[in-house]
Amino acid sequence: MASEDLKLEDTNMDGHGSAEHREMKKEAAMGEEAWKGCGAEAGVEIWRIEKFEVKHWPKEKYGEFFGGDSYIILHTKITDEGKKEYDVYFWLGGETSQDEAGTAAYKTVELDDLLGDEPVQHREVQGNESKGFLDLFPKMTVLAGGVDSGFTHVKAKEYKPRLMHVTGYKKNVQVYEVKIEHDSLNDSDCFVLDAGYKIFQFNGTRASAWEKRKANVIIDGLKAARHGKVTDTYTIDGIDDKGSPLIEEFWEFFGGRPESIKDEEPAPEPITGEVSLHQISDASGEMTVTEVGKGKLDRSMLVSDDSFILDGIGTLFVWIGKGANVAEKREAMAHATEYITSKGRDWKTPVVRVMEGKETPEFWSTFGGAVCGGRAAEFSKWKSAK
Repeated sequence: MASEDLKLEDTNMDGHGSAEHREMKKEAAMGEEAWKGCGAEAGVEIWRIEKFEVKHWPKEKYGEFFGGDSYIILHTKITDEGKKEYDVYFWLGGETSQDEAGTAAYKTVELDDLLGDEPVQHREVQGNESKGFLDLFPKMTVLAGGVDSGFTHVKAKEYKPRLMHVTGYKKNVQVYEVKIEHDSLNDSDCFVLDAGYKIFQFNGTRASAWEKRKANVIIDGLKAARHGKVTDTYTIDGIDDKGSPLIEEFWEFFGGRPESIKDEEPAPEPITGEVSLHQISDASGEMTVTEVGKGKLDRSMLVSDDSFILDGIGTLFVWIGKGANVAEKREAMAHATEYITSKGRDWKTPVVRVMEGKETPEFWSTFGGAVCGGRAAEFSKWKSAK
């Protein structure tokens, strides 16, 4: 979904009403077949939105997403005391439709209702995922296409070549499908060119051991899935490698060997600014959002009778006080999305909803003046560690 096409309000999460209203919504959620048995055990569960319906995503594909789709991810944890804790994410692919994004947001609220308002809710957008989301998967892969154009059941000889960009550090190595062109390559990461019967691995001269290892794993998986039909695999070490005719065949997919490629993937623009806290209240008779603090914040600024927007620069938090009334709860997330728009912020800004008493460490760390970010915030760490 292109940023200019996305209406943030279309992906907004509903608020919550009275106890009776919550019970009614919980009963409605119990009628969703996809939710049956969810959260029963510790671990990750994933669903994809398919034509307005919630469908189980195969476990063997956990960590693999399509950029044209929207997904719901439930992470169930069990504390040392035996109590269950939940994180619910809805992940929006960069090319997902507004209908799919809206359905994912609505169904995330439904799942939250089923679990008794216990989960911390997270809105994740392709290309700016939070560290907590990335840590759910040993490897995250984003492929082009979606529910109507996936690569399932495509035979090797009919396969459209695709180029996978392998980048990251340690357990946060990620894989993205990119265009087969010179500008997609760099000398700092690894790439896998999947041409059906032939598979090539291109290693930048400064690629890390973790990236090379992940590229190998991808190739092994493709070979296994094609049951011996892959005839050749070849590794190319840098743009100057000329050791085999297969290398020239690799470059033919790009229209020829270039004279040079860029040194590394460009770093995202740094996120700057001061953290700030904004109170959502209808005490005046109208719903208002008022800044109550900036810079180094104090926890005493939070008031249980209201809801707040905590602008952590890289991440936006919505804090729901225990005594917040129905209207404040209902409109808190709407104000958060309006806030993103009014500040001219990137539409990919992650939004996290927390209930009073169930705050995350990241939420409280922001009160120390820290800047919280998504994938962009981790990028420099990956590069400096290589």
